[in-house]
Amino acid sequence: MPELPEVETVSQGIKSKLLNQKIDEVLVKRRDLRFRMDPKLEQKILNTKINDVSRRAKYILMRLNNGLTIIIHLGMSGRIAIENLTSNEKKFKHTHLEIFTSNKKKMKFIDPRRFGSVLLCETKSLDKHRLIKDLAPEPLTKKFNKTYLFDALKGRSADIKSIIMNQFIVVGVGNIYASESLYKAQIKPNRSANSLSSDECDKLVKSIKKVLKRSIKLGGSSINDYSLVDGNLGFFQREFEVYGKEGKFCRKKTCHSKILRIVIAQRSSFYCNKCQK
Repeated sequence: MPELPEVETVSQGIKSKLLNQKIDEVLVKRRDLRFRMDPKLEQKILNTKINDVSRRAKYILMRLNNGLTIIIHLGMSGRIAIENLTSNEKKFKHTHLEIFTSNKKKMKFIDPRRFGSVLLCETKSLDKHRLIKDLAPEPLTKKFNKTYLFDALKGRSADIKSIIMNQFIVVGVGNIYASESLYKAQIKPNRSANSLSSDECDKLVKSIKKVLKRSIKLGGSSINDYSLVDGNLGFFQREFEVYGKEGKFCRKKTCHSKILRIVIAQRSSFYCNKCQK
């Protein structure tokens, strides 16, 4: 599943190519995604201008000049591809939506498993939308700090990895980045959340921010179906320190332990038993 860095990279890619462009044509090929697409989506967004593109959690937000916002969620296997109309068109299976813009671009929403979604919302009511209203702070903002995290962990005996993947605690920290951040913070993924000290919360917050920023800079992690809007791949997977490294030696020169794998909340978790406490 695309996580925060991948969604941020896609959002930035859409913005760089389609900002201030008019939507000239809309072609819906399939509406029955995770949430059924608006039956009048074509009419509602046709001839509008894309005023802004941003991200909230794992949602891409395309704000239009008619007071509507397109909310895109990539789901498990969704992706966005943007092509020049003059170039040789790539054929993608499972293309459910195509948007043609005034600068001769075509944006495609592709989703083999159909767990993604394309929804419309009045921009003025976006913060009250059922998918947005209860979301926690963004991890790259000042609101997500050691004091916030320490207070959020009080009374929570669940493992820390599950907690930082909880969208009601902090948004966007998916499985890959939770494992990588906990390794950098030297905290075991199965530690009880309420056992973390204030100093450990500080280390974890800083590690999460560092890992996410680095991944965004490298275009995200290209594993399975993910790629950038122009089809290029991200490179953060080349810097994984623990994720998917079961049985390999810890990358720290002073450590000679091997990376272990355990299952937490039905997800694979990777850690170093010596470096992480």
